[in-house]
Amino acid sequence: MIKETTLPDIRRKKLTEWFETRDIPEKEKSYISQLKNGKSSFGERAARRLERDYGMPNFYLDYDENIESVIISSISGKETEQHHYPIHLLDVKARAGEVGYINPGYPDVIQSIYFSLDGLLEVVGRKSANGIEMITVPTDSMYPTINKGDVVFVDTTIDYYDNEGIYIFSIDGEVYIKRLQKIPGGIYKALSDNKNYTAFDITSEKLDSSRIIGKFIRVLPINPKDL
Repeated sequence: MIKETTLPDIRRKKLTEWFETRDIPEKEKSYISQLKNGKSSFGERAARRLERDYGMPNFYLDYDENIESVIISSISGKETEQHHYPIHLLDVKARAGEVGYINPGYPDVIQSIYFSLDGLLEVVGRKSANGIEMITVPTDSMYPTINKGDVVFVDTTIDYYDNEGIYIFSIDGEVYIKRLQKIPGGIYKALSDNKNYTAFDITSEKLDSSRIIGKFIRVLPINPKDL
């Protein structure tokens, strides 16, 4: 059962392996020690920051080759006796009510994924698939957190601003994938993790009149390999 090993467990293991043959800067020794010992929360932002700062491959800390085959066994492209929790492809155009999300050069190959219960808990982080859909991200605007072409799970029940996070939303006929951050003055910053993209402001009135399609919750944790 894959739930015996959690994502923070994997991150701690991989972080320990990385620094077995490398020096830890003095200013980070205490922090990294706390991460390795489970005394500090090892979340998404911490993992991506460490990978970026120490030259690790993208999502290096999230993948343990020893259990990747177990994760793969928890998902299926069709419903089976074991895999009966479906997550389907999000119809972004229909949800947005617009035609702004057009990506003919990057078709969505995956239409549905069926999970075992353990897979749903471990991979998606939910006990139920209700309201969870997925998209293939067509842009590199959220790199290095999310790569272009990554399959991401979206909680479509969150159709409102629910604290800082990555959202997919429609404004004036355009669909955006951005990190939304509320700041004083009734303003929301629409940020890209990729610094090549310029941030922009959204007023609370504008956000109220826009359509939030959902909030990103997880990237499908399958490590691609060149063939």
